[in-house]
Amino acid sequence: MRISTKFTYEDLEAIPPDRNRYEIVDGELIVTPAPIPLHQKIIRNLSYRLIEHVQENRLGEIFFAPLDIVFSPGTVLEPDLIFVRRDRLHIIGEKNLTGPPDLVVEVLSESTARLDREIKPKQYALYGVPEYWLIDPVGRTVEIFRVREGAYELAAALAYHDKLESPLFPGLTLPVSSLWES
Repeated sequence: MRISTKFTYEDLEAIPPDRNRYEIVDGELIVTPAPIPLHQKIIRNLSYRLIEHVQENRLGEIFFAPLDIVFSPGTVLEPDLIFVRRDRLHIIGEKNLTGPPDLVVEVLSESTARLDREIKPKQYALYGVPEYWLIDPVGRTVEIFRVREGAYELAAALAYHDKLESPLFPGLTLPVSSLWES
């Protein structure tokens, strides 16, 4: 007889802090190691540019990991970067986000590639996150997905020399290459 344990957000809160990242999908605990420096550099560069634009234009709030999005008691995800529009700031709780943000960004790594390409996008779409960006640090690409009828469709596949634009950030034109700058 096989007994399956389902994890909840309450269980997640009881895990002592360490260098791992813990997420839950449909009650299944997912553990990944801390990101590598290149991953962090990309998130840092993207964060700086988005935060500046979002603050100047009073568009909302930018957050980055670690921050839990509690979609349900059994599905808790921690994207690398999160954007919440100003008119939806009510989803920001004291300890987590309690609803779908307007954008989530994931940076691929060896340990998270399957999770970021297959598992997480299905959950983000299921719970209504309108836009999902997937950054490949090795391939130096950015894929932009937008939700349509409960699933993501590829809206743009950007290479290193392209420019990133999104209706979420009117007036922002971000060179993809800037994500890799030192």
